[in-house]
Amino acid sequence: MRWISNAVVLAATVMMVQAQGYSCDGNACQLAHNCLCASKNPPAGLNPKETPQFVVVTFDDSVQDSLMATAKKMLNVTNPNGCKAKGTWYVSMEYTDFSLVQQWYVDGHEVADHTFSHVGNPPSEEIAAAKSMLHTYAGIPNNKIVGFRAPFLNYSQDTFKHLSEQQFTYDSSASAVGDDDLYWPYTLDYGLANLNDATGGSSASVRIPGLWEFPMYSVANNAGIPQLMDVYLAGPPSDVKSWSLTTFDKHYNGSRQPFGIYVHPTHLTPNAAADPAAQLNGMLELIKTIAEKPDVWFVTNYQLLQWMKNPVKVSELGKQAYMKCQQPTIPQEICNGLDDDSNGTPDDNLLNNCNFGTTNFKTCFNCPATAPSPSNPTPNPSTQNGSAGYRYPVPDTCDTVWWDPVGNKCLCDLSSNSCPYKDLATVSPGGKSSDASNLVHFSVSHLGLSMILVALVTLY
Repeated sequence: MRWISNAVVLAATVMMVQAQGYSCDGNACQLAHNCLCASKNPPAGLNPKETPQFVVVTFDDSVQDSLMATAKKMLNVTNPNGCKAKGTWYVSMEYTDFSLVQQWYVDGHEVADHTFSHVGNPPSEEIAAAKSMLHTYAGIPNNKIVGFRAPFLNYSQDTFKHLSEQQFTYDSSASAVGDDDLYWPYTLDYGLANLNDATGGSSASVRIPGLWEFPMYSVANNAGIPQLMDVYLAGPPSDVKSWSLTTFDKHYNGSRQPFGIYVHPTHLTPNAAADPAAQLNGMLELIKTIAEKPDVWFVTNYQLLQWMKNPVKVSELGKQAYMKCQQPTIPQEICNGLDDDSNGTPDDNLLNNCNFGTTNFKTCFNCPATAPSPSNPTPNPSTQNGSAGYRYPVPDTCDTVWWDPVGNKCLCDLSSNSCPYKDLATVSPGGKSSDASNLVHFSVSHLGLSMILVALVTLY
């Protein structure tokens, strides 16, 4: 658990006062120009009761077998259109298995940047290195790596500048604490609106046109003290569930700002030192309870971004292309993260194992000749182009799910819109309305400033 020092509290208190000077010109800032003012109301003038209640479940740090199993358990609920819940993973590079990152992506989840070596207030090369490795070793298309979260949520004005220069679309590092901070996602054209501004200056000094901020929403405990990441560490599971549902209901019965569940899966995964079964089960119960309510949609931040750019009523959400769940139909096993031949094992006998002592990972692509580093994240491959065993990178004209890195070919022309897919929805979107009146919703399974800041715990 990491507590914020009194010195930081004092400094941040000054910054919070400055952040209250946020002002945005709604006439000039319009969605049509990729600009949106911070607001506590749904975008596009939607009535809250006609607005989807979005829930974002996010995971931070490295991707490993046991951790991904935990993440999948937490997403084992179904959205109103019959598609499984999706989540966002902010991936740091150390100890990450890139074959699993690829599997996560092709299952419809989001892969986002969390730096190479998990450093707070990250320099530009830390951010760029992670993005490069996610593309090179996990095959994630560059135009799908659009999100970022700062390790320890420790960001600065420079962080936002780096993100803009590297063509990221959004950041999700700012904290939303209490009712005065309960903004929907917005762009930084007019600075940061969230009161918990830790950028080292006033909100107006952070003006990055077109860069979205997806605030992280806190949960208040029984004493009214906000908790942010890893809320399950702040009390007994029954209490955590009660606090979380109370906060969720404030969103759901109010202006329906997104509700967030932000975890480090390592805390919820058994290891040699501990078995956090009670905490995990408590989170699973919480998620199942939330999923049973009408109009609730578990989405990635990337899906939420697409909705924010073109808001539709909840009755129309299930029809949007970005909310569908489909899997390519491919007659033979290729190294794409999917179990194409349905034998129970994705990429069976096709993965490369890259071993550098303390750095080990599997990938569908070439192993580097030397261990990656922030200054050289994608070294020359150990196998040369044209020689046996060389794997070809995903081109911009294809997507990982259709790309055969061994055969060097895209198995479907994406521009034709005729790629064969099978629908994975458990309820036909055409057979059930996503309107709350008709839906059968399936499910499987102002505090003192110093008090607020000190209570943002467990920012690992």
